[in-house]
Amino acid sequence: MAKETRALPNPAFYSLPFFLAFALSVVMLITDTNLRTDFGAMSSGYYSHWYVVLGTAVADLGGAIVLLLVRSRLAFKLGVVGSGLLTVLFFAVILTYSQVGFASATDFANYLFGITYSGGDIRYLYDVLLAVYFATFLGGIAVLGLTRGTGKNSVPLEPKTPPAIEPPH
Repeated sequence: MAKETRALPNPAFYSLPFFLAFALSVVMLITDTNLRTDFGAMSSGYYSHWYVVLGTAVADLGGAIVLLLVRSRLAFKLGVVGSGLLTVLFFAVILTYSQVGFASATDFANYLFGITYSGGDIRYLYDVLLAVYFATFLGGIAVLGLTRGTGKNSVPLEPKTPPAIEPPH
């Protein structure tokens, strides 16, 4: 009988959430005036948090392209690590509340997650983008766990078949 192996799904499919995150970031960069102007405090140029979102958008696009072109387990693992780091970054940004004029991290989190409305167009975009990163991370971890031991040097799984009974002589 042929030996079975658990194959990693095509990493190109894993690039789809990164393309979605890139699109969401671009929408946020274009539409959110609070992000661009630090809630109106800046009249020209862009605010530093705008550049952070631009950096994540570039990372998303780069990751998606690498996953499409390389299609390896290593690229997949890098995508999992990247989505995990972006999830942490998006939670950590709450700690920068004083840079954007909020009195506390709780107030800034309420703004970012659409609980309180402070103008601008970021409402729910941040939530969705964070959810995409988090789901991509958890999904990637699950896929890696389910396909563990499927590399070049892995031992194929033996099919479960009952032992053959030899006829009496």
